Amino acid sequence: MAGVDTRGQILLHAARLFGQRGYFGTSTRDIAESVGIRQPSLFYHFASKHLILAELVDADLEQAIGRVAEARALDVSHAERFHYLLALSSHDYLTLPFDARGYYGHAVFSEPEFAAQREAIERQHAQIEALVDAGIAAGEFQSVDPEFVQRAVIGLQFEAMREREINAQAPVSQRPLQVADFVLRAILVRPDRLESVGELARRHLAGLA
Repeated sequence: MAGVDTRGQILLHAARLFGQRGYFGTSTRDIAESVGIRQPSLFYHFASKHLILAELVDADLEQAIGRVAEARALDVSHAERFHYLLALSSHDYLTLPFDARGYYGHAVFSEPEFAAQREAIERQHAQIEALVDAGIAAGEFQSVDPEFVQRAVIGLQFEAMREREINAQAPVSQRPLQVADFVLRAILVRPDRLESVGELARRHLAGLA
């Protein structure tokens, strides 16, 4: 934890606890004890637990929406653009030092305090679905339900995070490309294009290694 300020430590420990116990199963006392501070110190940085989760979700969504914008700006085919997005966003989640699935439990989608986060999630999902729609319109993707594809992507990414948490030997570094390949293979009109479609993401991920 060296080099991480108290606020950063609170966010990091809270993220880990939310992943392990869920939002409702984690108290501010739990977070403070995990960080090694007293509750008044925690409340100095965050007046309530929901503000901690909101900041975590906001940071996650900022990065995720940034990846969508990055993919959309690429001067490549729709298939390459979507594959790139899937591989890079999966890499982002799997290199976090905690289980990001804990962000997106019942609280975020039910509690009134998280209305802004729900709206941002819906916008992000709509942007992903728009990428699928564009690929369908261009004749690169089969006629599929974009919302179903978007949910399938989340399911695969969450499964990869779950695998990482329960199996230290899991080949996590391989999962971003595997997620992207799996989804694209399922929706490409010409699956034989997959090798060339994935070259852009492979090069970029190699640069991040």
